[in-house]
Amino acid sequence: MNQQFFLAINSFAGQWPGLDVLGIFLAEKFLYVFGLIILLLWLNKRLRPYVYVAFVSAFVSRVIIVEILKRIFDHPRPYEIITNIHQLLADNEHGMSFPSGHAVIYFSFAFAFWDTEYFWPFLVFATLGSIARVFVGVHFPFDILASLVIAAVCVGGIRSLKLKFFKKRG
Repeated sequence: MNQQFFLAINSFAGQWPGLDVLGIFLAEKFLYVFGLIILLLWLNKRLRPYVYVAFVSAFVSRVIIVEILKRIFDHPRPYEIITNIHQLLADNEHGMSFPSGHAVIYFSFAFAFWDTEYFWPFLVFATLGSIARVFVGVHFPFDILASLVIAAVCVGGIRSLKLKFFKKRG
């Protein structure tokens, strides 16, 4: 089923040059734009705690949790096991597809702003950037789904710790 979902999304690649350019941008470079948007929100004092949660959660989920899971599962990437895919990114990595590091950062950024006016737009950004990773041929949909769950749990844990920390100090 994971491969069927992958093929359904990836089948749109290579059909329209403009969509390919957008997909590559979202899959590869948009993470930096999204991070810059989050960083700029730090200028608003009300949003600073959310920015801290976003970056701490992204770091913990990507550098610690995802790296451990990638080594445990060492799942192959789509281009390693499926022939005739549209691989739009020249990715030479082998294995360690599950879960997606990019997607966990995207979703960490979004979930950190859960109870703000930025949550829904950021969730759309995260979803587009993550689906683009499937579109360009470097991740399976379940890699993305796992990353969403990891980000949600990690952000929830960091937010809980932050609240406990501030209650003890206050």
